[in-house]
Amino acid sequence: MSFIQMFGGTFGTKRVLVTPRPESPSRSIAEFDALVQADSVDFNVDTPIYEGDLLEWDDPRGGQKRVRASEVQVFDAGNMNLRHISVKWANGAQAPTPSTNPGHTIVVNGNNVNIAFEGSTITQQVPIQTEYAALVDVVGRALACIEQTAGIDADEIEVAHETAIAVIEESTKPAPDAKTIKRLLPTLRGVLTSAVNAGAGAAASQLVSQLIT
Repeated sequence: MSFIQMFGGTFGTKRVLVTPRPESPSRSIAEFDALVQADSVDFNVDTPIYEGDLLEWDDPRGGQKRVRASEVQVFDAGNMNLRHISVKWANGAQAPTPSTNPGHTIVVNGNNVNIAFEGSTITQQVPIQTEYAALVDVVGRALACIEQTAGIDADEIEVAHETAIAVIEESTKPAPDAKTIKRLLPTLRGVLTSAVNAGAGAAASQLVSQLIT
């Protein structure tokens, strides 16, 4: 399963037309599925896109949105469903915006959840069921703790990320399956326990106890 297949079902995708920069005449104009965000667009890792390319997609207000790729970051690590290209875009000839805050972030705002991948915030607000908002908030803080703790195996971090996303996806359903969520939480608790053992501190220990439904 690709990155777009995994996250597109939850956050929605747009068809983005990519016109190669003038210095790349050998590449053809092509259209790809992508996650369109406030200041960036995420593609599958094998998408042929480079700095200077022109991007176009349907503007919900009408017409077309046209921007230039100002910075292209390739995240080619972990399973295929996590590998992707994040393209920072700018209107006209604006200078590229430096990437900041690498890592994954899950932020709960009321009964909505936003997710960031490698510093790129998904702008669509995804509603979660009220009774699971607190749990999703704990899941987000647990994932952040795991990623910020030195000494955690990369495979464990990947498992934690996939598990966190699975919990969120279940929590966004009209009728979340409590049994499914209960089956997922021990995996996340296990990785968080590894973070505690690696020196994550008392806050991480408290999160372990909160990852129980």
